[in-house]
Amino acid sequence: MVKADLTISIRVLQGGVENHFGYKVSYRKVWLAKQRVIARIYGDWEESYNELLRWLFAMQMCLPGTWVQLVTQPWPGSTDTIMFHRVFWTFLLCVEVFKHCKPLISIDGTHLYGKYGGTLLMVIAQEGNANILPIAFAVVEGETKEAWSFFLSYLREHVTPQPGLLVISDRHKSIDGALNAKGSLWKPPHAFQDFCTRHIAANFVTHFKNKDLKKVRINAAYSKSKREFAHYFGRLRGENMAITNWLEEMQRSQWAQYADEGRRFGHMTTNISECINAMMKGSRNFPITGLVRSTYFRLGELFSRKGSEALAQLQLRDIHLCHTKVV
Repeated sequence: MVKADLTISIRVLQGGVENHFGYKVSYRKVWLAKQRVIARIYGDWEESYNELLRWLFAMQMCLPGTWVQLVTQPWPGSTDTIMFHRVFWTFLLCVEVFKHCKPLISIDGTHLYGKYGGTLLMVIAQEGNANILPIAFAVVEGETKEAWSFFLSYLREHVTPQPGLLVISDRHKSIDGALNAKGSLWKPPHAFQDFCTRHIAANFVTHFKNKDLKKVRINAAYSKSKREFAHYFGRLRGENMAITNWLEEMQRSQWAQYADEGRRFGHMTTNISECINAMMKGSRNFPITGLVRSTYFRLGELFSRKGSEALAQLQLRDIHLCHTKVV
């Protein structure tokens, strides 16, 4: 069952065991069994960390321009043994393609499902034809300020050095702290930060317990003119001054479309990140090297397919131009 669908839930596996054997097994036992099955199919969990360094080196040899930063730390109580801490990686093709994308990125973190956990950080871009793709990755211990600073510093240096870039994210304190740290190149005028409307709406409901006013706040966020925004914002103020005071804790340009000076290109949420998160769901069950390998092969297939499509378009254009000259 796991081989057929790596994302299969533990509850479904429990039901499968009970239906087949007539025995109700605990959640923990099934979870442990799934990790053993994954290790049997995709490689041992512990050995995968030893294999990671070899695989990162192989990627750099096979695809020149691949940039990697692997961080280790001493094993507790040992002076001669090290263990994995964090890793950042990106590919030259991702760096090159971003030069032709919209000057905005969506960043997000998502949990890994494997034996040792961790968090996968990704940055997503979109080009003019609305195609999206991840352009950099990191596996870290969790969504801490230090982990995001590690990711964002290398992202800025090696992938997205362009000035005036817009970053769309949720309001996670660790992201905000990393972007606005002293000396950061992610602050204006080098870069700008906007928030995901969907996450703000979820926070709004948590604070004010009012789903009807949540819709008014969303309408205010999506307003394209100052006049339209003033109408919805005025309704919120009339209902409860605490709501508008809460909203004014953020810069208006960070959540209201009319005030963003066109930087969002209509992107009000981190949906492009959620799309890639869903696509990577199966890979998030892999041991660490399997996860890194999956990004290499998935992006390799994507660029190969898009390259063939572009070549076909060029050939059609040449045929058309040739036919026009003959006529």
